[in-house]
Amino acid sequence: MRFPIVKNPYRLVALDIGNTLIRQCLPAMHRALGLPEDGGGVNLGIEPFQAPFEKLLLGRISEEDYLEEFQERFQGRWTKEQILQAHYEYLLPSIEGMPELIRSMIDTGTHFVFFTDINTIHFRRFRDLTAGEYDDITDVVGSNDVHAMKPSLEMFRNFEERFGKPDLYLDDRQVLVDGAIAHGWHAVQAGDADRLFRVLFS
Repeated sequence: MRFPIVKNPYRLVALDIGNTLIRQCLPAMHRALGLPEDGGGVNLGIEPFQAPFEKLLLGRISEEDYLEEFQERFQGRWTKEQILQAHYEYLLPSIEGMPELIRSMIDTGTHFVFFTDINTIHFRRFRDLTAGEYDDITDVVGSNDVHAMKPSLEMFRNFEERFGKPDLYLDDRQVLVDGAIAHGWHAVQAGDADRLFRVLFS
């Protein structure tokens, strides 16, 4: 699939990752731990996230400390290796059409910066799952480095101090799109790649 972008007005784009470029799938994480797809009443603290996962997102605890806390919280029900693999399974491959759309925009002059609430486990998994698709995007403004999450002012300030105000911000969550617009950014809700292409270039 190729997207015929003739004129590209977006020179700098802030780009979310989860459910924008790849899918997040809590049922897959449940299955990896031997739970029913709905979790069977077990709350892993991922959706909605609880304090331990939030600390990991904010870069306030290490992966090892997080995995140890997770294991202790469930009385050793799973090994650290099982817990880590389950976190990997939480992410699915790229949303259809998104690698091609991003590549077409890069080829016509866009510089992308990941703007994401992310943790080291999931960022590593994202890179493994999408090897060869988003490798040209190397700049990141992440919650684990800024120690804040979108749509906090700290995240916007960090991005602007490092890269300037983006021409466009793409995110799947409308509340974050609205927060960016309130901050003065041009933001569009992501989703289906074909629809997004039409919104951006029609």
